[in-house]
Amino acid sequence: MNAMLPINTISLESLLSEHVKPDAHMTSDTRALKAGDVMLAYPVGNSRQLTDNRIHIAQALSLGAALVLYEPKGLTAELKTVCKDSRCVAINDLAEKAGEIAANWYGHPSRLMRVIGITGTNGKTTVSQWLSQALHSADEPAGVIGTLGAGIVNDLTMTGFTTPDAARLQGLLKEIQNRGARSVAVEVSSHALDQGRVNGAYFDTVVITNLSQDHLDYHGDMKEYAAAKKKILDLPGVKHMVINADDGFGQECFKYLTKKIGDADITVWAYATKPENLLSLPCFTKGSFRKVLATDLQMSDQGMKFQLIIDGEDAGLIQSRIVGAFNVSNALAVLACLLAGGKTIKSAKNSIEQLQAVQGRMELVSRSTAQQPMAVIDFAHTPDALEQVLKTLCDIAQQRAGQLWCVFGCGGDRDALKRPIMGRIAESIADHVMVTSDNPRSEVPEKIMADILSGFEVPEKAQVNADRATAILQTIRQAKPEDVILIAGKGHEETQEIAGKKHPFSDRVHVQLAMGGIA
Repeated sequence: MNAMLPINTISLESLLSEHVKPDAHMTSDTRALKAGDVMLAYPVGNSRQLTDNRIHIAQALSLGAALVLYEPKGLTAELKTVCKDSRCVAINDLAEKAGEIAANWYGHPSRLMRVIGITGTNGKTTVSQWLSQALHSADEPAGVIGTLGAGIVNDLTMTGFTTPDAARLQGLLKEIQNRGARSVAVEVSSHALDQGRVNGAYFDTVVITNLSQDHLDYHGDMKEYAAAKKKILDLPGVKHMVINADDGFGQECFKYLTKKIGDADITVWAYATKPENLLSLPCFTKGSFRKVLATDLQMSDQGMKFQLIIDGEDAGLIQSRIVGAFNVSNALAVLACLLAGGKTIKSAKNSIEQLQAVQGRMELVSRSTAQQPMAVIDFAHTPDALEQVLKTLCDIAQQRAGQLWCVFGCGGDRDALKRPIMGRIAESIADHVMVTSDNPRSEVPEKIMADILSGFEVPEKAQVNADRATAILQTIRQAKPEDVILIAGKGHEETQEIAGKKHPFSDRVHVQLAMGGIA
């Protein structure tokens, strides 16, 4: 049966129905493959980072794959021999087609739910988790797929990816739909957009939170990174586009949409915390542009409140237990999505006021006594995220008449250019900085820390400890009860990757242990 399909959908559907049982799965990972499943094998990435799972085709066949769909371009002589197996089917440009193939196999689950895709350097996890919280009810379950896992609210299974590969994404959407979900929020990474992982998924609404330096080890430069993010605006069938008008990239997206939308049935939602950023926006077709603004922001360590303005009309006060000025922007993105889905202003406001903090995102660690400092865990691992979190906590520290401490490191085998930038940010905002390890991976921790310190004006003032657990303990023992401590970079993670091996490690657990050791 070995064949090179011209790939029209009918011939592939016929082939699958003939050789694959209806309850079989599609996968790109032989670790998940079971006998009777379909393996999708193709290279993804670019010249800087390329992965190619075609090297596992022989293993997939030995495990009993019913079919192996593979990309024939660039195949080695050895793999050409392996692919002579009658179960192997060559499909040109499989990376682009995999999503649609998998979507078709699983019955296009994204068409049966309201799917909201969120992209941006920072805020994807918070916005997606808050959306699933706000949309979830006993009668209408809400799903989520992202960094914290995939499934129904509060019942997630880790996938190991922000956005899984095309086949896994469609399988997860099907599982979530089978559990009765009416909506699902999906974190859409720049890698996913660049590699076609969301091809075949139909999004009702897409959100762009912001753009700042990250992932340049993959994208090369900010122009390429921005181009990857902007692809979310070209996904087919989108009805609502929710964009941060306070962000420079958001403003670029508005200009791009003026040329793209025309008379298309798309509503653009601009949200902002600075009214001037909503004044000079480009014109769209009448009735297809909405504005959501937060003014009179008031922050404390107990939460935040702000006045909500929708399309220039006062919509009343919102009070939330969420901490952080940047979380006002995240809340506005969620609110715009709720309104876009048909919720009333009153209902949407109530949903925002009920939101709970997301694990590892401005997560306040409970204290056993009032004589312990305020400790916050946050996933901030980019320059912009670190700066925003530190600015918020600096204000809170001043309100408490205390000082701000920052414990952070940078990941190994990732964008090294951001390391000195983050060091400079930490030094300029925090009163005290402890530089430590994050996930050094294959790099030497001391080299990463030296890169961070190279951004300091006075590196001698920073404390340095490569052992993250000890660094957390030292910081908490030095801090006073009125102080605020940020432990940044790892957030929700339960492991630390050192020299290629993952060791159990939780910032929250180590903070709690350190707190318990304070008299």
